[in-house]
Amino acid sequence: MASAASKPRAQAFAKPKTFSAFRIWMRLMRYIWRYRLSVVMAFAGIVGTNILAVIVPYILRDVVDIGIAAKDSSFMLNAGLLVVGLGILRGLTAFFGRYLGERLSHCIAFDIRNEIYDKVQRQSFTYHDNAQVGTIVTRAISDVNEIQRYFSFGLMDGLNTILLLIGVVAIMLATSPLLAIVAFSPLLPLALYSQRFVMRVHPRWKAVMVRMQALSNHIQENALGAEVVRVFAREEHEIDRFHEENNNLYNEQLDFITQWITYLPTSAFLAALSTALVLLFGGLMEQQGLANISVGLIVTFNAYVLLLAQPLRFVGFVILLTTQAVASGERVFEVLDETELLVDREGAIKKDFNGHVRFDKVSTSYSALSPAVVKNIRLEAKPGEVVAIIGLTGSGKTTIANLIPRFYDVTDGRVTIDGIDVRDYDLDCLRSQIGIVMQQSLLFSATIEENIAYGKSSATREEIVAAAKSANAHDFISEFPDGYQTVVGERGVTLSGGQKQRVAIARALLINPRILILDDATSSVDTQTEHLIQQALDRIMVGRTTFVIAQRMSTILDADQIIVLREGKIIQQGTHETLLQDGGLYEEIYKLQLEEQQRVRREAIISGVIKIPFEERRSTQQFRELIERLTGKYTP
Repeated sequence: MASAASKPRAQAFAKPKTFSAFRIWMRLMRYIWRYRLSVVMAFAGIVGTNILAVIVPYILRDVVDIGIAAKDSSFMLNAGLLVVGLGILRGLTAFFGRYLGERLSHCIAFDIRNEIYDKVQRQSFTYHDNAQVGTIVTRAISDVNEIQRYFSFGLMDGLNTILLLIGVVAIMLATSPLLAIVAFSPLLPLALYSQRFVMRVHPRWKAVMVRMQALSNHIQENALGAEVVRVFAREEHEIDRFHEENNNLYNEQLDFITQWITYLPTSAFLAALSTALVLLFGGLMEQQGLANISVGLIVTFNAYVLLLAQPLRFVGFVILLTTQAVASGERVFEVLDETELLVDREGAIKKDFNGHVRFDKVSTSYSALSPAVVKNIRLEAKPGEVVAIIGLTGSGKTTIANLIPRFYDVTDGRVTIDGIDVRDYDLDCLRSQIGIVMQQSLLFSATIEENIAYGKSSATREEIVAAAKSANAHDFISEFPDGYQTVVGERGVTLSGGQKQRVAIARALLINPRILILDDATSSVDTQTEHLIQQALDRIMVGRTTFVIAQRMSTILDADQIIVLREGKIIQQGTHETLLQDGGLYEEIYKLQLEEQQRVRREAIISGVIKIPFEERRSTQQFRELIERLTGKYTP
């Protein structure tokens, strides 16, 4: 496989287009369409709440001008009961509207998270080579939470404020245009100030989210690299780094909050100013007998101003939530708009294959700007053959193997299975017939049984046990108190490297693949465990087209053909014997590595560290052949 250095490290998410805040907001609003019935019902609740709210001040006017002026106690009692009844009804409609609004917000968050997860699952290895896990987690959790908060509070309360403002303005203008103009005069500065507030807080919130993403990435990387940190005693260094990043986040949040808190007193002052103007000018006009202003009308207008005061002060919070949602929506859409490089072609083929693999002048690179990782590869593997791929680090071994299940697409040429281009196969159908055992096999935090059956959830217990036995895993699994129900922990941390590999082999075997890819499956285990794993691999390779990527040459001596790579090109191709005769890089690797490995292995067999199975030593001749295979010579 190409070394890490050879892979281009692009930005986690490309930004092919830059959209305005309004367009992002409009795109977010499209999510409510699928819940339009709930939206209509929530809107009805908000409208009903506001209608009931604007009726109450009118009742107060009549109470002052009629009930108090005429000292009509029955009128005042009836008015009081009416206000109480309207208050109860208003509480019910408010509850109805708020409940539906909350439910709508969580439904939208549910949909967006699913879309993000589905998108990430469909992406190619190229995407995951560049994207950081912490970044994806931040966008799927924190950014979606901000969008959810907007739909829960910002949108609903924003609608409530707009409807209430329209209703109150209409009533006040219809009742007393002059006094209404006086009351609304502070609102124009408030609108202008709100616009400036949006311009200031939007970039600051984006900076907060960037800092939060960096902090998430740091935590994720250190959680995965905890062993390395402790091996090199870098705990204090990492603590200092985290404190620095956390301090950057704190400073960005403080800057953001500073802008936010300046809005609150200003909006409160303008609301209070409106109340003061109504009382001042309304009182003067009532004394002068102008514009039919009465004490009851002044009380009514003051009630309307107070009714608007809280929503108007809340405008800043609505703007804040909208700004946060737009900034988070932009980051979410960067994920959702990322191009899917690997998709099924129209009319993709779904059929079983025999496993006849051919590479026809294949070249590929990780991006359009990076050089080719493998170049002009030509090879053929017939059903049942074993093809070994060796080479120095970064020569493209794993890249070649990854082209078969189409983890990457070729740049030039084509890879075929049974004569059909792998790009013409249905991806699920293609990959379900290819078993892969990696150098560091990942196990999920689940039971051993669930991990083995991961590729075939319908497998019976008997099939799982049979696969485990073939992988030489049944014995150690049975020794656990919970057996196959043992939970292996995150990334299989409770199992040793050899145990994880054998569980991974059982997992690959259970799907009964036609093509098997073994990516350096024994390089990170001890000699005895290697022997057990190799026994399991020898069994499951029978009758399957197998590609073995190897660092240890002891695993590839019997391969039908061996491919030697250098800088992405095939420089040697043949069997073990023919390649030794040819000399070159293969002979150099053999001399550097295998002679010493064979000596250690021979000594391990003689000392009893490696137990030769009975079937491998049933006869003297078979045992002699085994020793000859291990040492290259036999001494009676």
